[in-house]
Amino acid sequence: MDTLSDILNVLTVERAAQVRFESRGAYAMRFKGVDHIKFGAVVEGHGLLHAESAVEPIVLEPGDFYLLTDGRPYRSGDPAKAREIDGDAYFAAYRDADGIVRFGDAPPDKVVIGGSVRFDQEGATWLRGALPPVIHIKGSAPTATALRTTLGLLAHEVGSGAPGQGIVIDRLTDVLLVHALRAHLAASGAAGTGWLAGLADRRIGRALRSFHASVDGVWTVERLAAEAGMSRSAFAAHFRAQVGMSPIDYVARWRLHRVRRALIESDLPFGTIAARNGYASRTSCSQSFKKLFGYPPLQVRSH
Repeated sequence: MDTLSDILNVLTVERAAQVRFESRGAYAMRFKGVDHIKFGAVVEGHGLLHAESAVEPIVLEPGDFYLLTDGRPYRSGDPAKAREIDGDAYFAAYRDADGIVRFGDAPPDKVVIGGSVRFDQEGATWLRGALPPVIHIKGSAPTATALRTTLGLLAHEVGSGAPGQGIVIDRLTDVLLVHALRAHLAASGAAGTGWLAGLADRRIGRALRSFHASVDGVWTVERLAAEAGMSRSAFAAHFRAQVGMSPIDYVARWRLHRVRRALIESDLPFGTIAARNGYASRTSCSQSFKKLFGYPPLQVRSH
């Protein structure tokens, strides 16, 4: 399994309900913060997004996509042209039978598809450490071709009421998130520090792909450096500069995230799970698990 697929498979808990919002004329809405990664895409028309972590409002054009990763409140629309209302309350009260939320009485001049992907607390922390608080991908960008195609399919499904709609929307949401992260990587090289920046780096990315393809292997700095085609010392320094932790810290932390997810999703014995993730003994795995998460592994199954 490639690195990004492995990370998203392990960390994703569920996809929250997607919504299609059709509006006519000016509006202004505020939305509370949630422990999700929120996304939105403009199908038709233009809009404004006011993220708390952004200095200026983001101008959204047809085909534009945005991802909000920090869980903070945000606003949409233009408060200079309309009285601001509680968007969460409006969406709860005015979702029609077809699942579409409408604003205004005339045919819409703006159509937006929105939704979220929910992670547990530990998973959200891992992701937010690698992603900027706001990702804005312009629909006109050369790197957004696949994203535009997926958005078109999702816009067709949300609110359609077609048989199997729920499964199709869930799968398309996964695809949309992957294409958005790919476009972000292609456009920015994942500037900054974190696992996404490491994935964007040619040599570190090669080492990460090898590790994620065989997490239960014997992984040392020397072996990772060899996969990257670098000396041990140069690789260790470059890895820390790009990812923000040592190579062995990364290996240990990711293995423990996989252990935690397996405890939640399976009935396998803890010793089996530990072995499948590269631990020679369940005791060493248990001690490392408690040190990272602050509670023993078997407590996961007691909730």
